[in-house]
Amino acid sequence: MTKRKQFFAEITDENQFDLIYFDAFGARVQPDLWTEDIFRIMFAALKPEGVLVTYSAKGSVRRAMQAVGFDVERLPGPPGKREMLRATKVGE
Repeated sequence: MTKRKQFFAEITDENQFDLIYFDAFGARVQPDLWTEDIFRIMFAALKPEGVLVTYSAKGSVRRAMQAVGFDVERLPGPPGKREMLRATKVGE
């Protein structure tokens, strides 16, 4: 496992990761981290069939993920969270 501290604008990886666990503060607190541009960077960084998971289940987040090509599913959340999202990179 590799953990990196890096600004999203600096990420240029393509087809490198199997899994991204995205645990940023919510879209109301950090709206700039929940945009199509950010999800496009993550989509590019994931290998085909790679997965992005987040505890956010907000509709605008789901739509932004879908807009860049992710197949998005709502899943039951962990204790204290009703739902979470799993986004899979498909079609490459």
